[in-house]
Amino acid sequence: MDQPIKSFSVGKYLQSVKKTLTGTPAVWVHGVITQLTVKERVVYLSIAEYEEGNVKPVATLPLTCFIPKYAAICQKAETAAKPFALREQIKVCFQVQADLYINLGKFQAQILDIDPVYTIGELAITKQAILKKLTQEGLLRKNAELEMPPTPLQVGLITGESTAAFKDFTTRLEASPFAFKVHTEYAKMQGNETESTILAALERLQQNPEIDVVCIVRGGGSKTDLNYFDSEALCRAVANYPVPVFTGIGHEIDKSLLDEVAYQSCITPTDCAKRLVERIGESWQAMLSTVEDIQKGSMNLLSESREELFNLAHSLQGTVMGRIQREKSEIAVKGTSLAKEAQFILRNESQRVARNEEGLKQGSRKIIELEKAKFEITELKVKNASPETALAKGYSFTLDSNGKFIKSKNQVKAGELITTRLADGTIQSVVQ
Repeated sequence: MDQPIKSFSVGKYLQSVKKTLTGTPAVWVHGVITQLTVKERVVYLSIAEYEEGNVKPVATLPLTCFIPKYAAICQKAETAAKPFALREQIKVCFQVQADLYINLGKFQAQILDIDPVYTIGELAITKQAILKKLTQEGLLRKNAELEMPPTPLQVGLITGESTAAFKDFTTRLEASPFAFKVHTEYAKMQGNETESTILAALERLQQNPEIDVVCIVRGGGSKTDLNYFDSEALCRAVANYPVPVFTGIGHEIDKSLLDEVAYQSCITPTDCAKRLVERIGESWQAMLSTVEDIQKGSMNLLSESREELFNLAHSLQGTVMGRIQREKSEIAVKGTSLAKEAQFILRNESQRVARNEEGLKQGSRKIIELEKAKFEITELKVKNASPETALAKGYSFTLDSNGKFIKSKNQVKAGELITTRLADGTIQSVVQ
């Protein structure tokens, strides 16, 4: 008879596996944080390995860390030579101990420690890579090469809501003698939402054509927050922005990549506002200097013009007097000549009128005689054309029953009564 197969319960099997796993030594594992969820007692993380140029991980490791241990690890990161905060998308190197969660049969290693030097190095490499890429694409100083308006009174402000940075910035502008108008768009200035909310705020401000300059400000705080401003997407957005962008991130020593691509990097929100006030103050002083130069130039020009006008008036007076004298002489000469010409013309016209008067007398008589002869000829023609004259010469004419002249035989019908007129009477006939 066959011996029964030896088997284990699920729990015993998993306990055996867990014992084997926990017996392996702790090791250092590096990867990119893809998930970070903080619960009441436990923090759940995942780190992954990627191939260059591929966004899909080739391997993923789920991790857990109890809250006290996680707090110690965060404290270690924040007090490093180059502080940083644990967040998604950064590279880390954890010391982990293999473990198995028996209830779900799930492998998940526990985090024991962190190597901050590794992350600092990776952040520096990433930052340098982004900086190099921006430089090669000509974006590092693109925004700084824009022309700054001489009076940037329409200010777009991106900052945290109800923050000291907002108050410091606006208070400095309000204390100035200039009429600034601030268009505020609020954004998260720390944490994982920093990039997306600032990008959204930049896009909203870009819809306002009145904006002269945009200021991105936040107050002081943890140096780990500075890492959020090394975002390549933020740098590209600021570099390609259509108006100058000022940054006042509130870190006096370290500079983020966003500071590198901005038109002007300021150490604090107050300093950022101060630069704007100074810009308009410079324009105001330049305007006053220009006005003073115009005033001095105008006074000199008026003095020179007054002297020139006096000389012109004196010269004009002499010219006018000489011209008047010449005109008087010419008028006198022309007057004498005109009097002689008038007498000559008057004498000729008088003779012509006398000739025309005699001609008119002779011409009128000849015209009357000519018209009288024309009238007599016309009268004779009319008399010769009269019907009585034609009848007296032996002619006659015949009328139909309607009293119309008969010019053709086709005008009458048989039996029609017609009338023939002669010089001494009429004859009526019937057509056969």
